[in-house]
Amino acid sequence: MEELKDELASVETSREELAREARIKWTRWQLEQAECEHRAIEWKAYWDWRKKEDKDLWRNKDFANAVDKMSRAGYKGEHGEFEVPEEDKVKLMALYMQATVGDYDGNEKLDCADEWKLLKGRDRIESQREFISLSNRLLTKYGWNPPPGWR
Repeated sequence: MEELKDELASVETSREELAREARIKWTRWQLEQAECEHRAIEWKAYWDWRKKEDKDLWRNKDFANAVDKMSRAGYKGEHGEFEVPEEDKVKLMALYMQATVGDYDGNEKLDCADEWKLLKGRDRIESQREFISLSNRLLTKYGWNPPPGWR
């Protein structure tokens, strides 16, 4: 009878050890799962940030390129003519000021002061996009011949 009690006690002990090991494995798996989910969230946040950064970078490059091209508005010379109506130049200048400076700063000496006042509250990105769009329309409408060496 004592042998049976000892055997039963050893079976219960081994059963408890197996259950304990199973709980430990389950807890480790849950921890690894939580870490994987956390890494996935971090990875997604990183790529969302990169996508936004790349979008901003390309928009800034397009804006700089449009500013460079439109700085030649009114050009007449050996590379052709790039005559743009004055009201379009004023609109471009106002958009440029809104995109680079922000809301109207009170400078009445600028030709675009009245137009710039109308853009109050518009954010930099929206102003950049509108400047790029307007400059592309003007380039298409009035043409543009780049000087030698311009890329």
